[in-house]
Amino acid sequence: MTEQPKRRLGEILVERGFISGEQLREALRAQYQEGRRLGEILLEMGALSADELNWALSELLGVPYVEFNEEMVDLELAGTMPEEVLRRNEAFPVLRVGDELTVILTDPTNRQAVAELEALTGARLITAIASRETIRNLLDKAFPAAAAPGRVRYAEVGMTEAPAETDVTGVAQVYALLLGALREGATEIHVEPLQQDIRVRNRVEGRLVERARLPRNLLGPVTSRFRVLAGLRSESLPTQAQIRTRLEGQEIELEILFFPTLQGEAITVRIWQRALEVPTLDGLELEPQTREALRGMLDGRGGLVLATGGDLRARATVLYALAQAATAPGKKTVTVERAVSFVIPDFLQVEVPGDFAEAAATILASPADVVLVEDLGRTAACLAAIGGAEQGMLVLGGLGFATTTTGLAHLLGLDLPRGPLLGITRGLVNVQRHGGRYRVEAVPMTEELRRELFNRQAPWTSRIS
Repeated sequence: MTEQPKRRLGEILVERGFISGEQLREALRAQYQEGRRLGEILLEMGALSADELNWALSELLGVPYVEFNEEMVDLELAGTMPEEVLRRNEAFPVLRVGDELTVILTDPTNRQAVAELEALTGARLITAIASRETIRNLLDKAFPAAAAPGRVRYAEVGMTEAPAETDVTGVAQVYALLLGALREGATEIHVEPLQQDIRVRNRVEGRLVERARLPRNLLGPVTSRFRVLAGLRSESLPTQAQIRTRLEGQEIELEILFFPTLQGEAITVRIWQRALEVPTLDGLELEPQTREALRGMLDGRGGLVLATGGDLRARATVLYALAQAATAPGKKTVTVERAVSFVIPDFLQVEVPGDFAEAAATILASPADVVLVEDLGRTAACLAAIGGAEQGMLVLGGLGFATTTTGLAHLLGLDLPRGPLLGITRGLVNVQRHGGRYRVEAVPMTEELRRELFNRQAPWTSRIS
């Protein structure tokens, strides 16, 4: 019996009327020049839909094309497997019978994914095709706990043996972007979708420098991979998350911001190398007059020191340096953060997973000598800080504003008693990060400045900016 010749994807697409012969020839020319998959090229051309491609792949590979919803699958089965592995491979397990596991994938020809899932489960995989949207929606249902705002999670960056230019999972590209930025000491990565391609720029010594141009078809995989790292769902609203990871033996923290643009989802990644040593005022390379001003804010009994700056890690560094300088034997020092920045055995350190302002207010109401609070930007927390300072507590509080002027304007716009707030404030600190260094400005709260701020109803002069 003569074996039938194997059909090609392009032939099936033309036979089913999904594309024309001319569109196929154009895509084949691009495939020959670029070495990419035919289906990806046709999708990028807009010649066919993802649904049509999946139907054709189903016929070509002899595997079913299915569209499941959450009522048709066992979500608990997915919960027995690592979320990161399923999202990275764009896979979802739907049924297990004995040693056979049925899994839907966006790409059932991905042998690496099949091998990894078989090794993980000890089962023989039966594969089916499903759309990327279907699999993502099911994963979001199976793993509903997205990263809470302000929480820091640990994640493995992961790598693959596939070359970055041919890997369609996004793993190789993201690994290469992070590794390249870390090696050159960059503080930020900007992934910017443009009309024709994706521009990648790194911030090095305060300046954005272009480092790569990626094909447009990699935007989805790269975005998806960053979202997997962040523990976030695939919604298109602006959102951000913080993670800790390890790369080339170094502990680093990433703050990842996702936001939609006209050309697709853009990503900004802030990078911090985790410092092993706890910061001190002497270790911050401060100007002598700035160091003297900061130490002056810590003298005496009770008070409020406010630290502003757009970089969370920079604010934490200065606040911890102040706390180190203010603490002493016989004093109780407490830190209140969404995620602890530096571990100090002698401090009582609290991580707050839920409503930060209410938790901070509760802790500020308990006896302590020095309290470091990551964020005093809400009324409840700031009122409690004022009350604690009036009782003799030294409160070191952060405000997530770029300048002291805007931070203080925010506080004075809240429902707070202006007199007590200004009366108990000892000083204002602003910190900006430039590469691996910090530029710190300190403004002591003098009686003259208190009177000026108390009487001002409009934005203030550059004296405190």
